[in-house]
Order: sequence, then C-alpha cells, then structure tokens
Amino acid sequence: MEGELGSGARIAIALIVIGVIISVIFVILGFTRGTTNQGITTVQNSMDSMSLAQFDDYDQKILSGTQVISAIKLFEGRPVAMVTITTAQNHNSAGTGFNYGALLTGTNASTLITTQMTKTNATDSFFTKDIAVTNGQMKYNMVYLPMTESGTDPFVRPTAKFLAELIKDTTGTIVGVVFTQQ
Repeated sequence: MEGELGSGARIAIALIVIGVIISVIFVILGFTRGTTNQGITTVQNSMDSMSLAQFDDYDQKILSGTQVISAIKLFEGRPVAMVTITTAQNHNSAGTGFNYGALLTGTNASTLITTQMTKTNATDSFFTKDIAVTNGQMKYNMVYLPMTESGTDPFVRPTAKFLAELIKDTTGTIVGVVFTQQ
C-alpha cells in the first residue's frame, strides 16, 4: 500500500511539473508573438516611409531641366508616371504633357501625350490621375530621345526651370511626378 501511495504521489507531482512547464512555454510564446508582431509593424512603417521619401525631392520643388531628365531616368522601369509639360507643349495644348515611364489614363498611345493635367481642388498641391491598366498590365514609355531633340515640343532644355508636383491616384497613393516648365 505504501509503495502504491508513493508511486501515485510521484505521478501527480510529475503531472503538475509538466503542466507548469507547458504553461511557461505558452507564456513565452505569447510574449514572443507580441514582440514579433511589434517588430513586423515597425519594419513595415519604416519601409512605407522610405518608399514615400523617394518622392520628397519632387514635391513642390523647382528643378533644372538636367534634374528633370535624371529623375525620369531614375524611375525607369518602375510603376511611376513622369509627365513633362514644356512651354512649347503648353502653348500648343494647355495642360497636356509628355508621359514617360508608366502611362496614365488618358494618354494617347501613339503620341504619348496625356490629357490635361488638372488638380481635383484648387488648393491641392498635387494632380490626381490613375495609372492606365490594360488587361491587368501597365504600359510604359521608355523612349526618352524626344526630350533631347532641340526644336521639338517635348525638348527639355537643360537650363530651364521646372516645377515638380506629385501625381496621386484616386486612392491617394503617389503614382508619379509632373514637371511643368516655368
């Protein structure tokens, strides 16, 4: 009888110890999960800030023609629309511009001239226009040669001054930059 009681007590103690160990493991896992989620949120916020920071140099800034050409080439191949509105183009068709990079809605596929760039509200510091998507794919204009051909409407004179303003889509996401010659 005495041996049975001692054996039962040992089993009970072992079960209690196992229960405590499992509880400690669950507490540690819960703490680790909370810390991991916090870390993921912090990393996501940092990445969002970095992606927006790439447009800081083009938000309500005056740039030279050389900087405009460099900016357009910098975003080459990325889903970012770049529109140049030169004095010559603005004179021929007010508010329209040459669309480089990702094409915007309303861009003529053959001339690559986008429809008039307008601001939703007069007080907005950005233009509102969506990226054009056809059959689930974006189209791009990677032909930058017209910017360098003197005497043409899309010519970007290296010494000219351009006002850079952001383009946002209807959801408020930055999708490009408009460079308007001053």
